[in-house]
Amino acid sequence: MKKSYPFSVILLFFSLPIFAQRTNYIFEYDGQQTAIIWQEKRANEKIYLSVTQGNEQHEYVMNKSFQTEKWNVVSQPSNTDLTIELHNGKYSIVGKFKGKSISKTIVSKGYVWYQNIAYNAGILLKDKCTVKYECFRPDNIELYAMVAEAKGSEKFDGINSNKITVSLTGFLSVFWSCSYYFDPTTLNFIGYKGVNGRPGTPETIIKQVK
Repeated sequence: MKKSYPFSVILLFFSLPIFAQRTNYIFEYDGQQTAIIWQEKRANEKIYLSVTQGNEQHEYVMNKSFQTEKWNVVSQPSNTDLTIELHNGKYSIVGKFKGKSISKTIVSKGYVWYQNIAYNAGILLKDKCTVKYECFRPDNIELYAMVAEAKGSEKFDGINSNKITVSLTGFLSVFWSCSYYFDPTTLNFIGYKGVNGRPGTPETIIKQVK
């Protein structure tokens, strides 16, 4: 049976004192491993999430409904320092992407912006089968409509978890999908599996460090 989290609990979530919460993950690809560090804090009814992997850092600002309001990505290897903000249905994109200056506006596709679906999909799908949303692909800064679907319980890394698949919408869904795994009690992100490339590309796996 899925647990229900009433709005009063969410309000309590934001009335708690501000603490930086750190979660560690391991990123595995083609025999290589790198560390991923999540650091989260809450203030003024906002969620601030910092994700660091090597020389790349992502900063997310979300509201109390977990919707992304701002995303900043800094990557030394790719010479990128880019900020995207959403205001009144339009995205402002400013900064440097792969060494080139960029300043433009993109209109929303009409879905909610969840740039880091791993952070909140466990909660979003606690009592739903599907959620449609939009996000930017980090390697080309193109905006895509996405769908997350609850797939029930499945073991991940030897433990029971809630599995959620994410794919593109419409006919594009046949070309790519991936799986996220969440703790069934806390609904926190614990793992990921997916192939991010052409056929034959090694699988990417992310695991929470216990």
